[in-house]
Amino acid sequence: MSFEAPETDEALRPAAARPHPEGIAQALRDPPPARLPDGECDTRAAVTLLLAPDDDGAVSSLFVLRAARDGDPWSGHVALPGGRSEPSDLDLLDTARRETREETSVEVARDQFVGRLSEIHPRSVHLPSIGVTPFVAWLPRRPEVRENHELAGHLWVPLHALRAAENRSTLVRPTPVERVFPTIEYAGAVIWGLTLAIVDEFVDRLSRRR
Repeated sequence: MSFEAPETDEALRPAAARPHPEGIAQALRDPPPARLPDGECDTRAAVTLLLAPDDDGAVSSLFVLRAARDGDPWSGHVALPGGRSEPSDLDLLDTARRETREETSVEVARDQFVGRLSEIHPRSVHLPSIGVTPFVAWLPRRPEVRENHELAGHLWVPLHALRAAENRSTLVRPTPVERVFPTIEYAGAVIWGLTLAIVDEFVDRLSRRR
């Protein structure tokens, strides 16, 4: 599946107003992101919020569309590259690197991660007891993305689009009990749930830094 991004005036913004890795790293450190207590969840996972500028210097974040699969609670969702920790991983940062490489073919070095966001434990009987650690990485230029079988598409979303009020909406989930969830909608993609919680913390930290 391909997403068609709308035209944007992000490239026209002054370079001084755009995020840069040093400023993002500081925003991620202060205040320190929350951590889950040991034993809070059965398994651990990590995702990568991957940032990169295009040729005009406009910074975007990479999102992926999960392929539809039976038994996968995130089947068909717009998400960040990532997945569960494996015994061979050195740590959760290594999990984020491995999963990003496997799913998108994008190689991210350890020193290209600029920080992390608060760990999340989704509270739902329909989801596994899993703790998710979001890491933030910065690449000097937008890489080529080659999706593996777990993905059905990908999309680069400009940071200004993640903040824009006009992209905010809601999603109604009818089962088992009707609930309304906040969303970001951009170029046909709907970001909600766990991924939106990660994005919102990141956007909030950048806004406070600015």
